[in-house]
Amino acid sequence: MGSINTIHVEELTRNYRLCYDKAGLTIYIVPRKDLGSLIMGNGLRFSNEDIQLYGTKIILYMPCTGTIYGRYLVQINNELRGLYVLTADEDCEVITQWNDQGINLKLRLVGSESLIIIVRLMRIGKRRIKPSNYALRIMKALGLSGRLLYADANHEIQIFRIDNWLGAWITGPCVSEVSMGPWSLVFDKCGIAINVMDTNGTQALLINGINTIVIKRHYPSLGKWYELNKVIGPGNYLVVLN
Repeated sequence: MGSINTIHVEELTRNYRLCYDKAGLTIYIVPRKDLGSLIMGNGLRFSNEDIQLYGTKIILYMPCTGTIYGRYLVQINNELRGLYVLTADEDCEVITQWNDQGINLKLRLVGSESLIIIVRLMRIGKRRIKPSNYALRIMKALGLSGRLLYADANHEIQIFRIDNWLGAWITGPCVSEVSMGPWSLVFDKCGIAINVMDTNGTQALLINGINTIVIKRHYPSLGKWYELNKVIGPGNYLVVLN
């Protein structure tokens, strides 16, 4: 895995023939000679097979032989991204599929070209956030009002401080951490957390009795847990996970 900021994407892509960009996925077709040391090491050989990019739900369908290099890390503006390079031994028609984002892209490479695939992994630093419409609908259905304190780039998780607390709802064991898929919420002390909704892949969690929530996420492509943010201050919280 490469180090952050050691790869200059602008230089690699200055002579690109085609660029595709959607939903955190960017793909370039570039001359192979522009890639230099990126394709000098040992890569993963493939031969007429399908490969899922490690740590993502992106699948490459490749009816040819060639090599994939990568899981390099690059920082672009305030985002950390994973970069992969694909070279084919001959002309090849590569299909890139990401069902969650409705992407089904067919690209043709000639033998002297390579594919650069860049996938957004996480945001770095602060940004302006807004609640999603489905989170607002959940709050309305529960009869709650409050303010959004944190949301990730794709609104997978949203944390609200609740103003009109319905404390009578909250009964259950005292916990210091809650895990939901790749997300982990770590509390400064033991608090009560109860799941009030779990339908169609969306969960809603009410939390009280704590002062701080540390928000962590596991990134399989990096093999690490990252602390993304911290919500500070005594209060009652609603967590919406989609």
